[in-house]
Amino acid sequence: MKIIVALPAYNEEEALPPLLNRFADVSETFFNSKIEVVVVDDGSKDGTADVVRSYANHPKLAVKLVPHGVNKGLGVAISTGLCSALAQCAGDDDIIVTMDSDNTHNPGLMMRMAQLIEEGNDVVIASRYQPGARMMGIPWNRQLLSNGLSMMFRVVYPIPGARDYSCGFRAYRASYIKQAFAKWGDDFVSEKGFACQVDILMKLHMLGAIITELPMVLRYDLKPGVTKMNVRRTIKETFGLLLRRRLGRM
Repeated sequence: MKIIVALPAYNEEEALPPLLNRFADVSETFFNSKIEVVVVDDGSKDGTADVVRSYANHPKLAVKLVPHGVNKGLGVAISTGLCSALAQCAGDDDIIVTMDSDNTHNPGLMMRMAQLIEEGNDVVIASRYQPGARMMGIPWNRQLLSNGLSMMFRVVYPIPGARDYSCGFRAYRASYIKQAFAKWGDDFVSEKGFACQVDILMKLHMLGAIITELPMVLRYDLKPGVTKMNVRRTIKETFGLLLRRRLGRM
């Protein structure tokens, strides 16, 4: 079993070094081989690519840079990362992990996520809404909004095993990513913005993937700079997507 991590990155030169160093710590603690990390630089204007290149000969990590010449959006970056990770897989039971590049997600969860895949799950979500989860550095009103949206998502389009539809920290069984690209091609990730995470989840559910969650501690207090997500636009796009799928429209 291999674990390949796909990281979409846009202007993350400050956040990537501590995150990649955390991957190295996890590699030393839990794994017997280098963790393979694919960083998709989505047209960054800062030194993101240079940071990734500086890890090229790291003793505990195998880091690959996949550059986009221009910014294409999170959906395209995720699609590129999944394709690149899939190309590095040795078998259908390998695991592809995606997470944000802003150092808010803890790579230490990957071992437990991999264990849940080994136990028979196909998608494991690091969830903000399971007992034991915490959101650090996020104002209470944003947390309240986030929890309310999660409840509405589950009412509009319930997916067994899922409460957190939009978190990008996930582990996938490689065979389901392969099936999804075979079925939908480039349209597997058809949403360009942050709604792409919901898009991916719904399509894997359509393929029959077994989905589960485990609680995570979201560390927005470790994030340098401000969020790149337009909250209002993301809510609008996500609910539009949910309603279209609820009505049977792709």
